[in-house]
Amino acid sequence: MLKPDWVSWDDVQECQMKAHEMTNNAKGFHMTVQDYSGEQLKNSFGKDGYCFVALDDKRVVGVHGLIVFIGSKWWSKGKKVAYHCMDAILPEYQGTDVYLELQALRNKYDKQLGTEIIQFTTAEQNKVIRKIAQKRGAKTVMYSATCKGANYYSVVMVKWVDGCPYSDRYINFMFKLSKYVIKTLWKPGYKFRFWF
Repeated sequence: MLKPDWVSWDDVQECQMKAHEMTNNAKGFHMTVQDYSGEQLKNSFGKDGYCFVALDDKRVVGVHGLIVFIGSKWWSKGKKVAYHCMDAILPEYQGTDVYLELQALRNKYDKQLGTEIIQFTTAEQNKVIRKIAQKRGAKTVMYSATCKGANYYSVVMVKWVDGCPYSDRYINFMFKLSKYVIKTLWKPGYKFRFWF
């Protein structure tokens, strides 16, 4: 369901923290969202964001985020983008239908909002998620040093709702170019490599 007012942002943040603590941290990834306060998490959604929650009684056991914006990158210029973000499922609820139900609800909103592109970011090492997304038509379009506090590089993946307008060769070139630039200039967590 769309987060009701009676569910606090601190409850949503607690789910984020516990989900990442048990899963991503165990793999060596530090997700910066797990360090946010409830207020910081709320602010990250902005006015064009939607937070979906799965509840067990009144406990938040799953979270999916959706932020809608007009794109400015080469793959999204002038297009309405649905940015899928902040997914978290408590470890004891992973492998249940919680993730799929939240995903179905978010996809329903994507359609209702008339988004043209679905975009998300994942750790470069998260090969399982990347492979699943590729099977569903997503393309890896950009390399990223992630955000401050993170200890890994990320990749941006995109799926065009009405089909990809670019050749695989062009997309691959643009991805490799971004990877070269990012790795040359930045360490993970947007730490600049060179000091003048």
